[in-house]
Amino acid sequence: MRSLSSKVQRSVEDPVVRRYLGIAVMTCLVDLCTKEIAVRSLGEHGLVTLSERFALMLVWNTGSAGGLSIGPFTTELNVLMTLLALGLVFSVVRPMAAVDARAVLPLALVTGGAVGNLLSMLGGPPGVADFIGIRVTRETTIVANLADFSLWSGAMLLAPVALTLIRMVRAERRVEIVASEG
Repeated sequence: MRSLSSKVQRSVEDPVVRRYLGIAVMTCLVDLCTKEIAVRSLGEHGLVTLSERFALMLVWNTGSAGGLSIGPFTTELNVLMTLLALGLVFSVVRPMAAVDARAVLPLALVTGGAVGNLLSMLGGPPGVADFIGIRVTRETTIVANLADFSLWSGAMLLAPVALTLIRMVRAERRVEIVASEG
């Protein structure tokens, strides 16, 4: 038990991990607070039109991403997959930051958004509160929350980091090829 607590302590003392956790916690808290404000302000049938394309409306998402249901165990599968994804993300924060310091922010945004939606999912029977409506076409409106935007933003911000990793792997392969030919 001592070795686990010392590993946790060393990890939390690491400035990269501290930055990652700080951003993730703030992202999660902002998400949870905005959901609570939306629920209290919009109620069950509230609608605030902001423009032709944007509105505030409360929709309870009881499914997976995009409101998709994957059967009677949707919640359980969502919890399991989220926890596995969070473990994976946490395990790569330090190695990815060592390669590209930009990795910390997107990984933290993904974590904060995932935890925000996970806590909302587990917090009550109605589901996850989505409240930011974006009209895509006349018939289609996407309704999301800040956790969703954090997840999407984090995923998009990982693109340049992925390019850096790809370039590094290609450079290593070129060196290996040259070394094996020489």
